[in-house]
Amino acid sequence: MSDGTSIGPDHEGLRVRLSRALAVVVTATVLALGIVSVWAFETAVAPELANRTRLIGLILRDEVQRALDLGIPFDALVGVEVYLADTIEKFDEVERIAISSQTGRVIAEYRRPESGGFLAESALWDAVAMRAATFSLPILDGNRLVGEIAIDVSPGFVRTRMRDVFLDIVVIALVAVLIALELALAIVTQSVSKPLARVMRLLDEQRAGVFLHRIRPGGLGGLGRTAARLNDHAADLAQRFAALPSAACARLEAAAGTRFAAGLPAQLRLTDLADIRLSLFLLSVGSEIAAAFLPVYSRAAARPDWLPPELAAAAPLLAYLAAIACLTPFGSRLVRHVGARALFLGSLPVIVVALAAMGFAQSVAGIALWRGVIGLAYAAATIACQDYAIRAGGTAGAARAVGGFMAVIYAGVFCGASIGGVVADRFGTEAAFMLAAGLVALAGALALGTMVGDPRGAARTQPRPRAAPARRPLDLRHLALVLGIAMPLNAATAIVVWYLTPLMLTEAGAGPAETGRVVMLYYLAAVLFGARTTRFAEGRSGPTGPVLAGALIAGCALMSLALWSGFWPIAAMIAVLGLGHTLIRAPQYAIAVAIEARGGPGLGTLRLFERIGAIAGLLMAALLIGPQGAGAGIALLGLAVLAGAGLYAVVLILDRDGQGRGRTP
Repeated sequence: MSDGTSIGPDHEGLRVRLSRALAVVVTATVLALGIVSVWAFETAVAPELANRTRLIGLILRDEVQRALDLGIPFDALVGVEVYLADTIEKFDEVERIAISSQTGRVIAEYRRPESGGFLAESALWDAVAMRAATFSLPILDGNRLVGEIAIDVSPGFVRTRMRDVFLDIVVIALVAVLIALELALAIVTQSVSKPLARVMRLLDEQRAGVFLHRIRPGGLGGLGRTAARLNDHAADLAQRFAALPSAACARLEAAAGTRFAAGLPAQLRLTDLADIRLSLFLLSVGSEIAAAFLPVYSRAAARPDWLPPELAAAAPLLAYLAAIACLTPFGSRLVRHVGARALFLGSLPVIVVALAAMGFAQSVAGIALWRGVIGLAYAAATIACQDYAIRAGGTAGAARAVGGFMAVIYAGVFCGASIGGVVADRFGTEAAFMLAAGLVALAGALALGTMVGDPRGAARTQPRPRAAPARRPLDLRHLALVLGIAMPLNAATAIVVWYLTPLMLTEAGAGPAETGRVVMLYYLAAVLFGARTTRFAEGRSGPTGPVLAGALIAGCALMSLALWSGFWPIAAMIAVLGLGHTLIRAPQYAIAVAIEARGGPGLGTLRLFERIGAIAGLLMAALLIGPQGAGAGIALLGLAVLAGAGLYAVVLILDRDGQGRGRTP
């Protein structure tokens, strides 16, 4: 195996064009499906609903008629309101039932309490939903008409069902766009981009007189034939060169300025983020498919009497974060000793088994145990992929490599949170976990064929610095980055997104699908703007500008819950918080890489303290903050985020010339 070499093509332009094309196609499809659904409902479901409501009215009238037949006067009916309320509770499509006399006096009436719902009533829903309908049936006392019973069909029932179906379709459409985008990029990379890069690299080598390598033939059209022809050149010259005496070989190489392989030319492997992109995406989807319902799922499981519900809800997340924190300090060593490919592929079967076991776990202890196992394996897999991406991109492209890595991760989490909520709501949590296990298994199968390069080779081919910088035990910039930015960021994610938001929405009556739609808003910004943040980090202000701007946005978003409460404020806060964190993530890793290059602590320390911040914050939230007092707690967390950003800014100003050594200007 030859030294791996980074190719590093910029897929962003292709990604943008594919995204636009897929968005147009899927949007048109969703709109057409929505129109067909409305038409199908009006023509098929609405008449059946009317017949069902009329049947309910007949049953109610028969009960009233039975009372009249027993000699009870119509005006003296007692307890009818309770009976009507019980009937409405059983039939969601009924909004109001009223019994009135012939003169119009209301004898008994019960109306379904109004529910604000999570989506405000709008002209759109009024246009597509069924209009309110009233069915009136006469009540007879013998042969005399004494009154009537009226039943109003609830347009809100129709509207709610259509809204849920429509939003599920939108979620599935968004997931389809992202999956189609990743598949399209993978196909383009494997059939055009990488074969072309291999051909161009080998052609450059042979033009410079280097015939040491061969490449794997592949690609569309003439790319495969070109690769085979260049391989034949190198193999033929190597065979001829091997037949010459050693002295003649040396004279020939010196005179012609060429280099030939001794034997079969070595395989040239090119490494790139695209090698792991699709597998990493599917791994992220599968691993985070329970993000929308995991705290609620754990809180409802069997637990010891001494364990409060809040800690039961947080236990799987704590186990997950603790497992990641335990492995993080050793992640880079594992990659160096085992290799990125072997570590990634070895972690996936563990995740598959643990996900399947979580689906059948009956207790909090079992759920937390298997979630911790997933945390260990997931940390190993993602550290392997991150190391692969950074080494393939090189030190100069660290921000771009990490930005691409984070974009793939959060696109997968976005899909996992959204589709997991839909599947759990429609088919149950067991089905969601089984789907997750299948996706992770598919990720492993794809990685077997695509993750073939050796990014460690890429690091060896890069020129080494003449003298490594001396290691410094303390770097003020790194310390401020860890304490002021990284730890509050991860604490906010664990507390707000993973823990409190599902609990708050469940307390408000939301189901897993609705919760999943809100949670996915956090990751939407990373999907839309994640790649752009790398451009900001490479701009004039460097990575510190996006980091400080993101911390300011995130802190203000968290503090907004001190002023507003309810579904929409929570949804808006989650979306803006995701935007702020998107601005922070890739640039902070670029800063850590730069500090490590100067001899200070680097990515390993940053990753460790990220996990410590998330664990400490989640544990405090489980002990001190419940769903009822979550708004005030989240606002205080926002103050902490702003204070951390201020600390980091002050250190940057004081240490402008010191470069981390603590020397003021």
